Amino acid sequence: MATTYSTAVYAANTPSGTGHGIHKINTSLHAISGSIATWALNDVINVGWLPAGAVVQGVVLKAASQLDGNGSPTLTFDVGVGGSAALFKSAISTVGRSAGASADSTITAAGLLYKTTVRSLVTVTVHAAAATAIAGTVEVAVDYYVEDVAGSAP
Repeated sequence: MATTYSTAVYAANTPSGTGHGIHKINTSLHAISGSIATWALNDVINVGWLPAGAVVQGVVLKAASQLDGNGSPTLTFDVGVGGSAALFKSAISTVGRSAGASADSTITAAGLLYKTTVRSLVTVTVHAAAATAIAGTVEVAVDYYVEDVAGSAP
């Protein structure tokens, strides 16, 4: 059975800062999960919220240590938003499979410069379970700016 975890950013239920105006300000949503031991299929980590109008420029997924200790690891992750779990990253196999820290900064074509129309929850989903799970954390950083809407110029 899949488990849902929430980061402190999500639990605060507060979108990170936004940048409106003629000179847009890049903003980052950054969160680290609590320690997770199982890394089971379809486990979800609620990362945090993007405001309406956020244009995503980059996404990084990082593991501080190995999360799948098997000689033939199977752990993969998706990163996306509610309703589209793999929008930014799909079946990423470079994070958590080897000793030490590992990260991935690739972003799917559909996710590059994706613009939210409503406040959107960023999630990390276990796409394929770990063959030999090791407790650890994942870290997510989403870089974005908020696009102006009519009448929002200062």
